[in-house]
Amino acid sequence: MNTGTVIKNILFPTDFTQLSGNALATATAMCKRHAATLHLLHVVENRFLVIPREAYNAAVYLIPELEKTALERLNKMSERIKEENSITVQTHLELSNPADAIREKANELGCDLIVMGTHGASGFREFFIGSNAYAVIKNTTIPVLTVPGNRQVKEFKKILFPMRATAGIIDKFDFIEPIIEKNSAELVILGLTLSGEVFNPAERKASTIELGRRLRLTKTPYKSEFYVCKNYAKKVLEIAKKEEADLVVINASLDYQWRQFFIGPYTQQVVNHSKIPVLSIRKSDEGDSPVNTAKEENVSVLR
Repeated sequence: MNTGTVIKNILFPTDFTQLSGNALATATAMCKRHAATLHLLHVVENRFLVIPREAYNAAVYLIPELEKTALERLNKMSERIKEENSITVQTHLELSNPADAIREKANELGCDLIVMGTHGASGFREFFIGSNAYAVIKNTTIPVLTVPGNRQVKEFKKILFPMRATAGIIDKFDFIEPIIEKNSAELVILGLTLSGEVFNPAERKASTIELGRRLRLTKTPYKSEFYVCKNYAKKVLEIAKKEEADLVVINASLDYQWRQFFIGPYTQQVVNHSKIPVLSIRKSDEGDSPVNTAKEENVSVLR
């Protein structure tokens, strides 16, 4: 029984590279399962408008050609997807900054989800906000699903759900509930507390009781564990690998209030280094107030 969010419109930004191919497969499969419309978006970057005066005339002719070529490629892609998958596809072309265009178009179309490919990062690059995917995650309240370029995932059979006892847990469950149902997935609840974190035990109990009630109501198969850790992102990735999860769901709002606990932003670390798709959910009105310190190293919750 699904009482959560209905996914009816999915935005897929494409740059026509092979890198985005796996993300497109994920987006297409989700549209088929949810009977959703796939919105293909290509952005012709407006960097061509910031040019030396002497090159202006050349740019005036270049931009229309770029737009024409992109539109032809979008239409060809759309026809192929519709023929192979029997889903509704709409195409959109924008001249703008990619991250801004993605966010604005998703809002304009009333999209429920944005699906993007990501190449990941390593070494010193992980400390910087360099990718369009991360820029979109930071600035939209629409959930963003990032898919690694080297991994094709068409279904989610095991979903990792890291949680802290904060407001917004049920909102996040509401969104992933139809994904769980459509995939007949198992939910792995990962309760995490940072070492030295102070929280209110009553708030944790209230959050876990409500989530447990919803899991029983929806008959969602699940298991749960609790850990105290020093690095939230590292622990999430570690458990995702151990559990052989197909999808990890994270609270992108943690970057703001808890950035002092991480070497680099939490969301960016997870998105860049995850070997599986990551669903980042952020609410504009949600806060991440600290809620509890625990000494147990591995304690089950939601029994």
